[in-house]
Amino acid sequence: MVRKALSAVARVDRRYGLTAAVKLLAGIPDPRLLRAGLDRTPTFGVLRGHAEPWLTQLLRRCVTAGWVDLTTGDRPLAVLTAAGRAVMRGERPARLVLPEPASAGGTATSSRSGSRQPAAADSPLSGGEAAVFEALRRARQELARGQQVPAFVVASDRTLRELAVLKPKTLQELQLAHGVGPAKAERYGRQLLQAVAEGLDRV
Repeated sequence: MVRKALSAVARVDRRYGLTAAVKLLAGIPDPRLLRAGLDRTPTFGVLRGHAEPWLTQLLRRCVTAGWVDLTTGDRPLAVLTAAGRAVMRGERPARLVLPEPASAGGTATSSRSGSRQPAAADSPLSGGEAAVFEALRRARQELARGQQVPAFVVASDRTLRELAVLKPKTLQELQLAHGVGPAKAERYGRQLLQAVAEGLDRV
């Protein structure tokens, strides 16, 4: 799944943005893809079973992971980083929390691909991720105590596990995790980001 997504970025590298990569993965005809002959590549439609918004989220998480970068300017171009190329080639593990499956109104995630999604409750955390998770748990407890609310109101364990894997550095990246919307990011975001940084410092 992730390696297929990165292969699309490799195809559009420094030529087009994330939108073109999404259309390439979804198999949606686009003038840019047709001009470049990308509609005749094996990557065209390789993730056709997924909706465009889901694929966009997937690629944004690849950006957060440091596997994809974007150029500056009015029209940012997608760039496959050295780390992303290593993941695409299987030289490094493709460890990433996938976006939530599409709702009933969209294209559903196939059961086979869904089974490959790291389950928040079951997926083992690496040593570094575990350190971040524990730092997040401490921060959650402090926030809950200070506001006199149950800990789950601040964030669920699933949210903390996803944050431990994503290791966000900004409020925008924080919202890639399950259960973190703009309001929660505004209310608790800075403390959670600080906890992520503290956990990384202990690694």
